[in-house]
Amino acid sequence: MDQNLATITQVSRALGLSTRMLRYYEELGLVKSLRQEGYAYRIYDEEAVRRLRQVVLLRKLRLSLRDIQRILEDPGAQSAIAVFQERIASLEAEREALDTIRVILGELLAALKERYWLPAERVLLDDAQLAGLTGLAGLAVESSLPDPQIKQKERKTMDDLNRAEENQSKLKNVRIVHLPAATVAAAHYMGPDPEDHAGKMIADFTRENRLWETESSVRLYGFNHPNPPPEGGEYGYEFWVTIPEDMEVPAPLTKKRFPGGTYAAHCIQMGNFHEWQWLFQWAYESKEWEINGSNTPEDMYGCLEEHLNYFDHIQDTPEGEPETTQLDLLIPVKKKV
Repeated sequence: MDQNLATITQVSRALGLSTRMLRYYEELGLVKSLRQEGYAYRIYDEEAVRRLRQVVLLRKLRLSLRDIQRILEDPGAQSAIAVFQERIASLEAEREALDTIRVILGELLAALKERYWLPAERVLLDDAQLAGLTGLAGLAVESSLPDPQIKQKERKTMDDLNRAEENQSKLKNVRIVHLPAATVAAAHYMGPDPEDHAGKMIADFTRENRLWETESSVRLYGFNHPNPPPEGGEYGYEFWVTIPEDMEVPAPLTKKRFPGGTYAAHCIQMGNFHEWQWLFQWAYESKEWEINGSNTPEDMYGCLEEHLNYFDHIQDTPEGEPETTQLDLLIPVKKKV
C-alpha cells in the first residue's frame, strides 16, 4: 500500500475517532475514503486526513456537524465567519448564565457567613431577597412583606436564575421509558466495520421475512459487543430486531429473549455519540434514578442504542442497511430507595 495512504484503523488511532464515526463522516460527505484493489478496508489519502483533522478541531470547538459541513463546503470564508459569530454569541449567553449563578451563590454564601450560627434554612427564609429565590416570600405575614422595589428585584433575580439553569442544562429531554420484553433475532460481528456487517445481516433477515407484516413491532436495538479497546483496534457490534415468538432464526443469526426493563432515554442525531457521556452524567447526578446495568463492558454495561423508526426505514430500503437519522441512547435504571 502507498506510504501516503492510511488505513481506517490507523486514522482512528491517530485522531481518536471511532471507525463508526469515520464511516458516518463519509456518509455525510465530510470526507472520502478510497478502496484499493486487493485491500478490503477503507483507506485515506493525505487530503482526507487533513479534512478529518479540521473536523476534529471544529468539533472540539463544539460546532455541530451541520455547521462543519457548511464551513467545509464553502470555497470562501463567509460560512465560517457566520458560524463562528453564532457560536461566540452562544458562548456569551452561556458565560452570562454562569456569571448569574456565581453571583447568586456569592450572595447566598455571604448571608450564611453573616449568621453562621443559625441553621441554613432559617437564614435563607429570613432574608427577604433570598426568600424570593425560594418562592416563599409571598407566604410571609403582611408585616414582614418586602417593599415593591425589593420584590421586583427578587423576581428579576429568580428570572435570571431560571434562565441560567435552562442555558446550563445539557440534556433537556431525558425520558424514563419501559421497554417491553421481546423475542429477538440477533446478529453479531467482530472485526472491521462491525456495525455495517451486523446491520446488513439484520436488514436482509428483516426483508426476507417481511417482519413488518408479522406481529413483530420491528424495533431495532444495538450495542458494542465488546467495546472498542482504549488503544483502538477491532471491536464488535450486535443488533437485535424484535420477531414473533415462534419464528425460526437461521444461522449465523441467533434467537434470544430480551427481558425488557426501565431505561433512561435520550434521543440523538446519528453521529452525536459523545452525548452518551452527557446521559451518563445525568444518570450519576439524578436524585430519583440510579444505573441498573451489568458490571461488564462486554455488553456495553447493558446499555442499548435503538435505531428509531426501523419499521418504515427497512421497507423504504430495497437492499443494504437502511440509513438511520435518529437513535435513542438507553441506560438501564431503577428508582433509588
